[in-house]
Amino acid sequence: MSGTMRVPACIFVMASLLLGQDPSKLTPEARSFIEVHFLAAKRAEADSDFAEAIDEYREILKKYPKLVPAVYQNLGLVYYLARKYEAAIETFREGIQLDPSMVGARLFLGTAYLDTEQPDKALPHLEYAQKQKPTTESATALGLAYSALRQYDKAAQYFKFGLDSSEQKDKQLYFIGDSYLKSSERVANILAEKNPDSKYDHLLAAKILESQDRYQMAAREYLEAGKKDPFNAAIFSPLARMLAVLGLDKPSELALARYRQLMVVDQRATLDASKLPKGQTADVGPKIDYEGDLKALPPVDARNLPPLPMLNSDVNAELRKRLSSDRTAKWKAGTDNLLHARWPEGIAALEGIPPADWLRDYLIATAYLWRDEYHKAEETLGRQALKSQTSPSVQMLVWEVNQQLSFLHFNRLLDEFPQSARAHFLKGRTLDAQGNKDAEAEYQAAIAADPAQSEARIALADFYLSNSKYREALAECQKALEVNNYFSPAKIRIGRIYIQLRDPQKGMPYVQSVLKTDPDDAQARADLARGFELLGEVDKAIAEYQRALALDPSLNRIHYVLGRIYRKQGKAELADNEFRVFAQNEASERAKHLTSGKQLQENQADKSGRASH
Repeated sequence: MSGTMRVPACIFVMASLLLGQDPSKLTPEARSFIEVHFLAAKRAEADSDFAEAIDEYREILKKYPKLVPAVYQNLGLVYYLARKYEAAIETFREGIQLDPSMVGARLFLGTAYLDTEQPDKALPHLEYAQKQKPTTESATALGLAYSALRQYDKAAQYFKFGLDSSEQKDKQLYFIGDSYLKSSERVANILAEKNPDSKYDHLLAAKILESQDRYQMAAREYLEAGKKDPFNAAIFSPLARMLAVLGLDKPSELALARYRQLMVVDQRATLDASKLPKGQTADVGPKIDYEGDLKALPPVDARNLPPLPMLNSDVNAELRKRLSSDRTAKWKAGTDNLLHARWPEGIAALEGIPPADWLRDYLIATAYLWRDEYHKAEETLGRQALKSQTSPSVQMLVWEVNQQLSFLHFNRLLDEFPQSARAHFLKGRTLDAQGNKDAEAEYQAAIAADPAQSEARIALADFYLSNSKYREALAECQKALEVNNYFSPAKIRIGRIYIQLRDPQKGMPYVQSVLKTDPDDAQARADLARGFELLGEVDKAIAEYQRALALDPSLNRIHYVLGRIYRKQGKAELADNEFRVFAQNEASERAKHLTSGKQLQENQADKSGRASH
């Protein structure tokens, strides 16, 4: 796994440990034999002659296989340096069976498991090493294991543990930022899946699109969010900003005016045109009547404003309940202080409320978020009353806090280590997400700064693939495999490229290797199926396509491919069924994407109809 620690060229000197055994177990002959071969092994290591070092350690173990367990540790380390990971794993395991307390062996066994993409096996050994002797190396390896197992919150905590003492702070900052980013992405996916076409879904999409500088799409999503949550002031300020960027001055003024109506404490809010991004216009895509839709929103009643207009209607509904039954005036004090941006006073008042109420902690975490104290916001989110809440409002807050923590560490990386490989990689990723061709140069700069950074090579390969540069992509993936022959992202792309180039004999072994590690990789199953199809092994192809669909029904094009295969076989009924399912799924997917546009058109038609009467 990319990112695991690098062992110094000179492996741990363990002579004192080797020769410090119980004297009753070491005869003079044994001591002399071990000393000779051990010192010979160390000299070979110093010369980077790993083959010779391996032979010397094996001589010791051949004659005294159980006398000195630490020899297994040294031999395993040499195998590890030589990138013979399977031999390293077996050697470490033998040594640990004799002496389970060897922290070094446990640490590097876990690391070897990571490099061979077996994080589940790595975890117990890395946890032991971290517990017995916590170091930057053990914490980083443990963070990588948790990240590979998609436990990103735990991963971030271990990466942070090693940050201050790390000699490679750029990597630690990247790992921390990436963990928070992946955690936020997972929350976003669940939130959107469980709340489709909701105020949360649209607001989430708007914030993400704005962060990618896709202002027109962001404006559309903010508008849809505003329709579903028309008294949430937090929607209308960014909507006004997006519309101003697009040159839609009148709708922008309407959105800003609505923000001011809701946020009576911020009546002087304005937009500084000099600070707005330039260069986007609103002449692409479906025409949207922003002005008409903003005017059609329910009017703001100054006598019945939300208690905290910068929060959504669900939270304000809960807050109204607390305020109506508030006998201590602490809810009122907390709310009033937050409304007027008196964060410390608001937090203090809310902390005085009994801790069993999730809304109390929600407001405290939100206050910390608003005053840019993201770590305190994260800490508050970990409180039991709030942690057990799965409501969309809470998940939206979790997403935003994780996003900000990700930006915080990524910005530190860019500010403190601007020329590092990780900084160039991060800039490349950001440009790539924006569709900016300059991403290629940043990926290349990342590779130049650290040729062993496999993620940058894979990202560059994907960039080439998106531009149909198959040979260039193939070369980058092959170079990534030279660093680690177990690296699945490189293998699957190599296999896919060869299959796309109609050379399944070369491609299928790579795909099969990936499936050996992860049998439930649906896309890899589809790639394997295509390979069988090209080889004329149609029955195997059909079986793999069907298995891929069972693993991931969203791979809708497989229905079309199966229909084509069945038609060639003369199985008209099966073919028609697959084509029908494909068409239905395509229509359903198009409907999801076009719903907002259709609703706008229907609204406009309805308005026109009413006007004509």
